[in-house]
Amino acid sequence: MAQYPALKEDMYFATIQLPHTTVVKLRNTTTQKDFKSTSGAVALLELCTGTKSVTEIVNSLSELSGEPVETVAQDVEKILKILQEKGIIAMSTTPHKGATAKKIKMKYPLERAQIEITNLCNLSCLHCFNDSGKPHPNELTTQEILSVIDTLSSMGVDNITLTGGEPLMHPDLFTIIEHARKAPMSVTIFTNGTMITEEHVEQFKQLKVRGFDISIDSVDEKIHDRFRRQRGALKKTMHAVQLLKEAGFHIKISVSLSQLNKNDIADMLEYFKEQDLKTFGFSPVTYSGRGIDGLAVSPEECYPIWVEQLTYLKNEFPEALSEIHERTEGICGIAWNLIGIKSDGTILPCPGSNKVLGVGNVRDVNLKEFWDTNETLETLRRMNVKNDSICNSCKYVKFCVGCIASAYFMEGELRCYYPYLCASRRAYDEVIGLPK
Repeated sequence: MAQYPALKEDMYFATIQLPHTTVVKLRNTTTQKDFKSTSGAVALLELCTGTKSVTEIVNSLSELSGEPVETVAQDVEKILKILQEKGIIAMSTTPHKGATAKKIKMKYPLERAQIEITNLCNLSCLHCFNDSGKPHPNELTTQEILSVIDTLSSMGVDNITLTGGEPLMHPDLFTIIEHARKAPMSVTIFTNGTMITEEHVEQFKQLKVRGFDISIDSVDEKIHDRFRRQRGALKKTMHAVQLLKEAGFHIKISVSLSQLNKNDIADMLEYFKEQDLKTFGFSPVTYSGRGIDGLAVSPEECYPIWVEQLTYLKNEFPEALSEIHERTEGICGIAWNLIGIKSDGTILPCPGSNKVLGVGNVRDVNLKEFWDTNETLETLRRMNVKNDSICNSCKYVKFCVGCIASAYFMEGELRCYYPYLCASRRAYDEVIGLPK
């Protein structure tokens, strides 16, 4: 009986031709596991379309290589067995559809993207860097968002974050998630958590959403609800965390450090411990949107907070610590392998930036061509901590890449130097120790 192998639907498989080399990406977008592949496996996988039988594949490879059919058949049988055991392909006795092998030719292939699917939000947080609330005029339609996802997939993106505003305010959120999963892409939802119900959780499970990035700024209800400008917001968010945790989702808690919660860190760490939440981050309120209104904490105020956070992780969850290695290139990720798209189609060179750093609009350009050739993006790619007059004399320059977007928010100047990163590296060096 004929057998038809096909890439499993959640496998992202792409051969990416760069100016001076070719790389292969083979990744499970549900688990985010990467697989190495030989040239022989790549040639075979490209033929695993679900419409060709093993016999047809063997004949094609024999014709391409000039090897005898019997020899090729033996090799194919071995490789298919390994691919099946690793969960990369599925076999069927009838033709079926699987993931599509992609061929990408780019100077700067992407890996991650963040799409703001709406600026509409059910909250009006004091510190919102995005100034979310009302939808932007002329927001992307659902069909335009789906088209952008397809384009991003053709540019190397297999990991996408959907944000807002509040993404659950978008009437077609689950249509968008489903489309991204079929691309295929890993999907993370950045949310305030206040709208998540048990019904939502079931839909997220069915679509195999990767995880959630949830904002909590204090475990003191008075402080958090003041941030959110909505009574009961913390209770709703904590309920969502519980629902998602019980369903087995990966959860990251994002804390915006400000004058309102800088003394609340110990209680937050205790909450994380009680809930067994191992992924969280304390980041200063951004000098953007509503965050500019007197809420910011200085780098020196952040330093002891990061020391406390790192000490806690070192003692309680050492496996959750991210190592900081020497970075020989010293290049910020802006305009390299990640991109942001605003709800009105504005293209951001970094998801952490906003419209002041917008470089174009997806409605007006061929995004793939634009990403490789735009002069502003090229300028950003050339920026380097080693060429920054302040950074190049810092003892931590080898372990830092700067943050161009945050520096621009803070000083209105395009440069790598961002003093909060200096404070974070000092804290890491004190608690964990950087390589000498």
